[in-house]
Amino acid sequence: MRQDENLTARASKTGSGDTVVALSSARGVGAVAVVRLSGPDSWAIARKMVAGRKKFGALSPRKMALCNLIGGGGELIDRALAVKFAGPASYTGEDSVEFHCHGGLAVSSAVIDAALRHGARSATAGEFTRRAFLNGRLDLAQAEAVDSLVHARTDEGRRAALAGLDGGLGTQVEAMRRSLIELKTELEYRIDFPDEAGQGLSAEKIESLLDDSLAKLAALLQGARRALLACRGAVVVIAGAPNVGKSSLFNTLLGSNRAIVTATPGTTRDAVESELVLDGHLVRLVDTAGLRESSGEAEQMGVEYSRHYIASSDVVLFVHEAGSDFRRAESEFLAEYGHGKLVRVLSKVDLNPVPDDEAEGFIPVSAKTGQGMPRLRRAIATAVESATGGSGEKTSPVTSLRQQKLLEEARELLRAACPANPPEIIAADIDEVCTRLSEITGRISGEDVLDSIFSRFCIGK
Repeated sequence: MRQDENLTARASKTGSGDTVVALSSARGVGAVAVVRLSGPDSWAIARKMVAGRKKFGALSPRKMALCNLIGGGGELIDRALAVKFAGPASYTGEDSVEFHCHGGLAVSSAVIDAALRHGARSATAGEFTRRAFLNGRLDLAQAEAVDSLVHARTDEGRRAALAGLDGGLGTQVEAMRRSLIELKTELEYRIDFPDEAGQGLSAEKIESLLDDSLAKLAALLQGARRALLACRGAVVVIAGAPNVGKSSLFNTLLGSNRAIVTATPGTTRDAVESELVLDGHLVRLVDTAGLRESSGEAEQMGVEYSRHYIASSDVVLFVHEAGSDFRRAESEFLAEYGHGKLVRVLSKVDLNPVPDDEAEGFIPVSAKTGQGMPRLRRAIATAVESATGGSGEKTSPVTSLRQQKLLEEARELLRAACPANPPEIIAADIDEVCTRLSEITGRISGEDVLDSIFSRFCIGK
């Protein structure tokens, strides 16, 4: 099935032939709220919502006009700006309308209700962007970048998402896929016509072509970790024995009381996660249960969660209480986990001051007085910068773990393709690589994959 046929089938299956409506700006009180309709009947539905329908009907696409929006019985809902977009030159690739009305839930809800009464249905999460993908306005990699851009909390995350939205990943992947298909076609011709084909296609030539694709994959993966952490946030886990002040430190770093703090060891039974920005880096800070042997089932499960988070973390804040044998505790921790990105913290120094020479390698802090907290924040930011590969690394267009995984699988498959193998074996390996590349851009994607991706979007996007 060709790509356009594939997209048509998907559009029919997902019901994108109807007209949908949703609030496309943030919910809540604001100066302006944007309500969007998209679909074949969007202009007709919008015309029924506007007093003075001839004026709306004569409105040129991409030109704004002030209009009165009316509800049931001709009641005035709001005075708003209306703008039409003609497909395929619209975000979704369909005819669409935006009403820029006064902010607030009452106004936008009334506008949406009016659209629903005239035949629209409520859009599902990510449906506008999903329609843009189905109508060929975006490839799947760009669609994922849209979600990353919407959720970007830092300039670094914004730049990484924009690199993906520019279409660089899809363009490069598609060029590589076409090049490999040409090689596969020539190999298959050699299989079918061994006496005529492939006179110049030596093992050395095949190896050169495969190496060229490997180099391109390596270039795409360079900086991918940094881009992903910029979009998703670096996982920074607070770890240590029970009752050493991990939760107090967690709350102080966040500036709010997110974790329960008591004097009883083992209070934290589950991982508590929250986001913050440190020196322009998005951080997913995780407070974990204290590491110790326990007979209680709930606490044992909490400790297992802690070990899982430590193993998958980007940076670990190893916290130990000042005044005890923290050097021994550090050695035991490293012996078990061997974590490279470790920030060592001495807590409760307001109760047990530690001389500078004894605290060497640790950052003395007090969650109660704030002592050492600026230094700790700088140390976390430096550790995150190191974990992401450093500021000199180029911006990668990779914006999701799905894309990274598929690129890595394609690279491993290409590495395994031996030029000395029979042509049919090499062609089969190349076919597997092309499948992975097609999945990145959405040329080949099951409905479950699309559902998983677009369900993470907000409604209205």
